[in-house]
Formats: sequence, C-alpha cells, structure tokens
Amino acid sequence: MTHEIGDYKTYSLAGTDQEVRFITNVLNLSPGQSILDLYCGYGRHAIELAKQGFEVTGVDATQDFLDIAAQKAQEANVNITFTKEDMRELNYVQNFAAVINMFAAFGYFTDDENANIIKLVVKALQPNGLFLIDLLNRDWMVHNNLNRYWRHPSGEYVLTYKVELEKGIVTMKRQLINQVTGTKTQYQFVLRAYSLPEMVKIFRSSGLSVLSTYGGFDGRSYSSETPRMIILAKKNP
Repeated sequence: MTHEIGDYKTYSLAGTDQEVRFITNVLNLSPGQSILDLYCGYGRHAIELAKQGFEVTGVDATQDFLDIAAQKAQEANVNITFTKEDMRELNYVQNFAAVINMFAAFGYFTDDENANIIKLVVKALQPNGLFLIDLLNRDWMVHNNLNRYWRHPSGEYVLTYKVELEKGIVTMKRQLINQVTGTKTQYQFVLRAYSLPEMVKIFRSSGLSVLSTYGGFDGRSYSSETPRMIILAKKNP
C-alpha cells in the first residue's frame, strides 16, 4: 500500500488496495480478461490487477516509471506487457475488455488532442468494453491544497507532486527520488481540468455512454464537494 501524508490526505486515503478493489468492483470483469492501464506510472494498479489473474498491458510515456514497474512486476512474479508510448499515438484495435486511466493522467494536451485520445481508447476497446477514468475534480480543487507525497512500500522510491490551479489549467510538478542512490528526476506538466459536462460531451462524440460517476475510491457519488471525478463509461454498440 502506498503511504500519503500532508495536505493531500483528504484527496486520497484509499491506497492501492482500496483503489484496486474499487476498480475491479466497478469493472466487474472475469479473470483472464484484458485490461489496458493507460499511463500506468510505476505499475501500482497494473501489478495488483495482474495478481488477480487479469491480462494487463501497461503504457506510459516515462521510461523511468516503466523501468520501476517492470522491476516490481518481476518481484511480484506477474507477467505484464509494459510499453513506452505517447497516449496520442495508441494503436490498438479492439484489444481490451477495459481501459483504465488513473490519477489525473488525462488532459496534458490540446482540447482536440485530448478528445482524439478518447477516440483512440474507444478504438482499443472490444465491443461493449469499459473505460474507467479518474480525474481531478475541478470544483473541489479551487478550495483545497493538492500537494501530495507517496513512498513506495519498499522505501526505495519517493514520488512528490506539487499542484497549482488557475482558470481551469493545472500545473503539476512531479519529482521522483531514488532513496538508495539519491537520484532525483523532475518533471513538470500542465493539464486541462475538465468539468463533468465537458467530459460527457467528449465521451458522447467519441462513442461512449457514461454509466456511473463517483467522487472517490470508496464509491461515493460525485458532487462538487468530492475530491475526485471518476467516470465509468461503456463503448456504444
């Protein structure tokens, strides 16, 4: 389980175990079915899903994260395909029963590019496939501090985020520290924080129907007062 401290504690107290439990409950898939973890980071969710018998593919644009994910998957004795790829260039055709996109990994490009990513996700889904996306709740962010800190269970890696919001644009500064070597790798991202009506519009134009919207990994209903905006959608026939 990850450990989180500081002002971010109200945003996610769940940890990996509860997050994966939520993911498997809402997707309601059978072991052996295929899942794409889109921008998988260092594989927290992908590894746990693979342990449960799902066929998992992890895609991320950051090689450092993929290297960590591959190492941890090997230690966990699970077989996961990890691929370095820009989500704007996904090239899967009906490969997956579900695609998941966790922890604000969407919105880093122009509006047109972001909308096209959703179309590529739909293309990657099998008929009636499911898409689960976890987004920052823009309304909640206005009144809350989003800085966060994670320590990997092994203690080897620490990941910190500093987040600023202004006029719907989020600036996210991410730092990965190897506690053993002292190596620090820094990234800065700017992303577009979408409202729920905006996401519903993008989904509809891409061939997705929204099934449910949640405000947290505890399954609470979404509102302007919930820290997250987690949307479950289904590929239209």
